[in-house]
Amino acid sequence: MGQPSGEIVARPLVARACGCMCEFQHYAVDKYRAQRLAKFQKTRCPNCVAKLNEEQKRAAALLPSKGEALQLLPNGTQITMTRRPDGVWAGTLTASGKTVEATGDGPQGVSVTLARLWVAASGAKPPEPKPK
Repeated sequence: MGQPSGEIVARPLVARACGCMCEFQHYAVDKYRAQRLAKFQKTRCPNCVAKLNEEQKRAAALLPSKGEALQLLPNGTQITMTRRPDGVWAGTLTASGKTVEATGDGPQGVSVTLARLWVAASGAKPPEPKPK
């Protein structure tokens, strides 16, 4: 399904997935108009996509890195992981009396997510570097 070319006959405002009203172009000859309109309505507008990406970047910057999160786990940490029948991995991490749960597509991602959740729940901070 390619982008049609030719004369634009209408530009109605259509609600997108984000709730914004955006202009959708009707072409004189467009055999895929219904499919294009359905896709248009299921997606967010460029401004909302940019806002969402910025929010995700800010949230990611607050999280510890993968290695840092794993290093902050105390000795005796227990991780249990199970692969469900639908292919999704589920895991539980218990350390220092706190338990967190997460799911994901693979065991590595679940283990990092569990570590990050535990760090957030426990308030663990990286040790201060030793002065020379």
